[in-house]
Amino acid sequence: MKKIIFSLFLLIACNSISFAQDKKNLNPEVEAKLELNELLKVIPLEDSIENGLYSLLTLKHQTLLKSTTEHERNEVYATMKSKIEHTLNPEQLKKLKSNKVLYENLIK
Repeated sequence: MKKIIFSLFLLIACNSISFAQDKKNLNPEVEAKLELNELLKVIPLEDSIENGLYSLLTLKHQTLLKSTTEHERNEVYATMKSKIEHTLNPEQLKKLKSNKVLYENLIK
């Protein structure tokens, strides 16, 4: 009986871990849309900027999926930081940087 209960526990634990990993590795377009929606809650953007940021965030997630080294990931992070800082006006950037969690999420 103990073996059966232990086996069921292991099965449930393995399924839970597998499901959690699947949630982390969403489609790059889905992840980009989720991040963009979080940004839009804080900062209203023009449609052209919104579309550009969506493309940029999608590219970020696609590149991060392909990156194999920490150096490659750091290059993506630096590029994202630069692109976001040059896309937003100073007022929008100040508002974004005041929300540190969102800012870090967009960059990394």
